[in-house]
Amino acid sequence: LTSLVCGSVQLQNEEEPGETAPVVNDAPPPYSSISAENTAYFDYKDESGFPKPPSYNVATTLPSYDEAERTKAEATIPLVPGRDDDFVTRDDFDDTDQLRIGNDGIFMLTFFMAFLFNWIGFFLSFCLTTSAAGRYGAISGFGLSLIKWILIVRVS
Repeated sequence: LTSLVCGSVQLQNEEEPGETAPVVNDAPPPYSSISAENTAYFDYKDESGFPKPPSYNVATTLPSYDEAERTKAEATIPLVPGRDDDFVTRDDFDDTDQLRIGNDGIFMLTFFMAFLFNWIGFFLSFCLTTSAAGRYGAISGFGLSLIKWILIVRVS
């Protein structure tokens, strides 16, 4: 059977004595082969300038809760006294960002245009506005108009 399947290659049974392949020693070298000049390879963390961890005494002496709260309160002292903390102005927000983002008026305008005029209003408001608020207003208005038409069809 094996001669039919394998053609000219004949498999040898393990129990039959025959030609044995020479055994090659592929074992890894013993651990004693790590010599003194190779040990520097394993000490790379000590020589590369990483900071040493703190000692055990420093790591286990944590401040009390009151001390931690006091230092936290000292760190949050405002740098500019008198400025209202409720409203923080952004100095880097210029007019080009405002044109790209849009405002609430553009959102509401495109929303009602898409809602009232259905898909024609959606295409007009989506294509004529360049701001994100205008386009999202058109999408949400068209979505609400689809819900409106689904309810109209179900009821009638």
